[in-house]
Amino acid sequence: MRFIIIKGYDNEDIAVNASNITSIKMMGNHVAFCMSGDIPITTQFTNIEAAVDYIQRASSITLTQGV
Repeated sequence: MRFIIIKGYDNEDIAVNASNITSIKMMGNHVAFCMSGDIPITTQFTNIEAAVDYIQRASSITLTQGV
């Protein structure tokens, strides 16, 4: 499982399992990630190409167990 961080439309950080992205589409003027079995996530990307490029290049999140 590979998690990446994206910025949602409202500037919130969202950890996304890159394997669960089923499609990326324009919803009005916004790019949205469609996730398997979930509602679309509206993002700050300006076009689909930029979103795909980011997914391919983004660093994975390292999860550590808190003390």
